[in-house]
Amino acid sequence: LKKANRLKSRGDFKRTLAGRRLCINDCFVVYGLAAKTNSAGPFSAGLMQPRIGFVVSKKVHKRSVRRNLVKRRLRELVRLCLLTESHQSLAKYRTLVFIARSGSLETSFQDLKQKMERCIQNL
Repeated sequence: LKKANRLKSRGDFKRTLAGRRLCINDCFVVYGLAAKTNSAGPFSAGLMQPRIGFVVSKKVHKRSVRRNLVKRRLRELVRLCLLTESHQSLAKYRTLVFIARSGSLETSFQDLKQKMERCIQNL
């Protein structure tokens, strides 16, 4: 993901997690903070892509190598979603946080991709 699409600050993560839970499955949970529709900023027109953050705790796996693998896979899936037409459903959110669950480690990339597509379609 580009730097403009990354969620980095702790406050942004907290605000997003206080928002609405959008999707839950055995691989990840997605929280989103909706863009304000009455503002005159670029989010109101749906022109800007959302900023996205990823959380993978030690509950997923104790080794950081395995946790980073999960983060890399989720980042790639989101990048692929931003390049496709599903970007329109993501555009109504200012920030999104993906929290990995233990099922994301054993699931194949293709299965993760299908779950991500289903999740984004339901947004």
